Amino acid sequence: MTIEMIPLKNLRPSSDNPRKRFDDEAIAGLAQSIKTDGLLQNLVAAKPEGRKRTYKIVSGERRYRALSLLVEQGDMPKDVTVPVEVRDDLSTDDALRIAAIENIQRENLSPLEEAEAIATLVESGNGLGEIAAQTGLSENTIKRRLVLLDLSDQVKEAVSKSKITLVQAEALSLGGHDEQDDLLDEVINGWYSTPSEIRDRLIGDAPSVAVAIFPQEEYSGSLTTDLFAEDETTFFDDAEQFFDLQKAAAEKLVADYEAKNDWAELVEGPFSSLEYRQAKKGESGGVVVQLCPSGKVEVHKGLIRRDVDPSVSAAINSKTKATYAKPVKEYFAMHKSAAVQVELLSNPRKAKEVGVADKLYYSSLHECFAYLERSDESEAYTAALEAEATALLELLGEDAPEEDAFRSLLRVAYSKEEAYDLVQKLDDGGLDRLFAFLSLINFGQSQCSELDTDERSVFNRVALDIGVDMRKHWMPGSWFLGRRTMNQLERVLSESGMSRLYGNGNGYKKSELVPLMVRYFVKLRNMKSLRADQKQALGWLPEAMNFPAIDPDAKPRVEQDDGFAEAV
Repeated sequence: MTIEMIPLKNLRPSSDNPRKRFDDEAIAGLAQSIKTDGLLQNLVAAKPEGRKRTYKIVSGERRYRALSLLVEQGDMPKDVTVPVEVRDDLSTDDALRIAAIENIQRENLSPLEEAEAIATLVESGNGLGEIAAQTGLSENTIKRRLVLLDLSDQVKEAVSKSKITLVQAEALSLGGHDEQDDLLDEVINGWYSTPSEIRDRLIGDAPSVAVAIFPQEEYSGSLTTDLFAEDETTFFDDAEQFFDLQKAAAEKLVADYEAKNDWAELVEGPFSSLEYRQAKKGESGGVVVQLCPSGKVEVHKGLIRRDVDPSVSAAINSKTKATYAKPVKEYFAMHKSAAVQVELLSNPRKAKEVGVADKLYYSSLHECFAYLERSDESEAYTAALEAEATALLELLGEDAPEEDAFRSLLRVAYSKEEAYDLVQKLDDGGLDRLFAFLSLINFGQSQCSELDTDERSVFNRVALDIGVDMRKHWMPGSWFLGRRTMNQLERVLSESGMSRLYGNGNGYKKSELVPLMVRYFVKLRNMKSLRADQKQALGWLPEAMNFPAIDPDAKPRVEQDDGFAEAV
């Protein structure tokens, strides 16, 4: 091991780095830190390869990217040299192991990237305890990350793009890849949202006839057909008999594959890709026949067994027959749940902790946030949310970022257990504040593509109860006014008193009139002393901004003699 000054251009990132995504803003921040304080930690690279003397980075790709940015910006010369710890004694496996440990310990990897890094350590022969010691992760976290390796590519992409949550992905891992892909859209669209709903969908007690690989005449039980399903799905009523027949057929399938391949085996339950690798060109491999929890059979061909430490294998692939069947487990769970509910009646503080932890772990946002984020009219709303989110993060003992505290709060707990631990730190006042915040971010108008004209709707009643005045929060801007017709703009001019300035709008092009009106509204907001006509303009609102909204296109209603209203 030596420290050498190496030209930055002679270094290259490793394609084996577990981290695949880099935050451009974080890299820019690191670059500024290096520019100010210098490189405080050397990069680590393997011995040079080829005639060009290029060094593959083992750890420190973020520092390399920050240095490259400084060169690109002209803050460092193109031929700059940097101190590098050159490890000439590293095998490929050693380099992968060091990169994995360095990434997990020092960088904020995504759960999927953590899983890939842990997989590198497993493939190097490390046991569960050794991985925990090297990475600082708990054994439970390691087990949960390894589960993510069994996700299909589509599900992994959905996790990376935050289309589904981590716990939803963990639940999906119970199924085979085809089952995961089939269920993914339904999870994204909210048909199956909680882990228990997803597990129940994958491990239902009524397997479908469509997944059977045995002749249906071998089954002697009754069948049920769902006439309301799109494909009129038929199910086996006797699940136990189905699984006996399906397993026997799967075992026969194994025997058939065994005669034509190096080996074949039956796996019941989740298939762990970590215990196998795909055979390379020229290698002959084996076959795994997987009997999924739902009863579906999937076949994985061309596999080479890996030498995985027994502790890891036991953690990801337990084949011990369950002591209790699903109905018995359900019986236990129902009685225990009811008992806990009764006891919580006498402990309202604990009951509130449970409710707040549940909201913190699985927060649901009203669609207005995503909508306004795409516009330039969100600042008035987000400022207040950011301030409260920052305060709540501090109450929870978490560091609040300079920006996006709101989303940091919603991501602060990766599990319900972690959320429960966090809320216990709060006093009663803090718990109430967090509950209020998590409740309000989910609250808003339903069916946002329609006007809410119902004075009885909870949304309108709440708005009236707390005295919401949209004049305080909203001002007519280019987006709104630009979508009015000239006749509609003439009405705005009249109702707001702006006709004193612009008449009925005749003589103006719409592209000229709208900017004039917008500037006038902005000007009024910043004035301290207003005339009567200016107050009229500042107080103008379209009728649809009332609570309840007034629909200008609705037919008027008249009262009949019998007391009922009728549209005319």
